[in-house]
Amino acid sequence: MKELSYEINELLNKESTIDFLKAARQFLALLENVEINQETFYKEAHKALAQLYQTGLKLETVELKFSGEQSEFPDINKDHLNKQNQNLISKLGKDCFYWEVFNPTYTEENGKPGQGWKITEKEASQGWLVDDFSAIYTDLKEELYKIDEIGTDESIEDALWQLEFGYNHHWGNHCINAMRALHYLWYNGKI
Repeated sequence: MKELSYEINELLNKESTIDFLKAARQFLALLENVEINQETFYKEAHKALAQLYQTGLKLETVELKFSGEQSEFPDINKDHLNKQNQNLISKLGKDCFYWEVFNPTYTEENGKPGQGWKITEKEASQGWLVDDFSAIYTDLKEELYKIDEIGTDESIEDALWQLEFGYNHHWGNHCINAMRALHYLWYNGKI
């Protein structure tokens, strides 16, 4: 890793950052473990998702000093995106699909068509565990690549910002949806 600024070292050494990065790396290692059996995978995936979500809650907003909209980073080599254990999830067959409501807080009072809400937000839609795991894996893997492989003030700052933003707006939603679906599958004896 290159010589990092005091500010970036402080960000990396915060307990919330350390805990989150550890949980993210454990989740990625689980998905990349080709020797794990299916039952163990589902048990460990449920725990890993819970840990990831819990530590994501504590991520702090990063004030951008070294990076910004103009920042560009080399694309991650697609070989790094080894979504290997998606095959274990897809072995659930039809059980890897679940019902969800896109916005469970939708009411007629807080959203009307044309005011930024889509009418479909109150209707059930279909979720897919394969998509959830893929989205979480890709988002985490790309940002950890910026931290571990590029390792500059700019890339690390951007990665930490993206991880917190993604928790709030993308991979965090996939995480909670996957945990909920796995909970019902596990405790209803389907897996």
